[in-house]
Amino acid sequence: MLHKNFHYNTSDHKHYLTHGYRLMPEFLSLAGLDRCRQELDHMLNKKRHPDIPPDQVIAAHQQEPWMWELATQPALLDMVETQCGPNIALWSSHLVCKPPHSGVSVPWHQDAPYWEITGKLPGAIWIAFDDIDAENGGMCILPGWHNKGELARRKTGESLFTDEIEPSVLGVDIESRMVQYTLPAGGMATHDTMIPHTSEPNRSDRWRRVLVLRYVSADGQVGPKTYRDYRTGEPFEREMFLVRGSDPTCRNLATTPFS
Repeated sequence: MLHKNFHYNTSDHKHYLTHGYRLMPEFLSLAGLDRCRQELDHMLNKKRHPDIPPDQVIAAHQQEPWMWELATQPALLDMVETQCGPNIALWSSHLVCKPPHSGVSVPWHQDAPYWEITGKLPGAIWIAFDDIDAENGGMCILPGWHNKGELARRKTGESLFTDEIEPSVLGVDIESRMVQYTLPAGGMATHDTMIPHTSEPNRSDRWRRVLVLRYVSADGQVGPKTYRDYRTGEPFEREMFLVRGSDPTCRNLATTPFS
């Protein structure tokens, strides 16, 4: 599924540690991208439960073998291992799709403070299935801000994101300092779980389809969370799956969601 040139090297890791992110334009192979797109079309157009919008398809790696296969690719796990060590658990996937001329403005926020997760967190994996840029709602980040700790927040009054980073913390010149994600279809980005980021609605005639994968060191702890099966609407629980290495705390972590 992955591009033959994909390799997370020492230079990539240095950039990630210094700036809090790394763009990898060659991630999926052409065949891998084509397969993912076909699977997505099947999910979004034929099987999805009508009450679950495409930007709320969470933890579908527990139902979709292709998504699990992608999340456990050896070259991808090599990168994750560089960031968090040899014992790795997958705990989340999130399919974030913005159809043409849709979506909402996502305010500046940090991810990790919301999660109820302990353990060493590698960077989130942000996989683009379409060409991504500012016009169709690509993400923006503040490079280097992953080392500033948890930033002050204020309430927004919105239902999706109930709070945002306090604007005075970010500064008035934020547009000159932020980095806009621009990736070709099949590209990938990894970003620190504490880096501030935002995104705009999709104002283009194109789709913006992204899969986010999240891992943690296998000795970590994941708080309880209930999701809904995108196919049926039935509830199911968040779970850690051991995808590389050993289970150091001997919790008998499952190694696959499929029997």
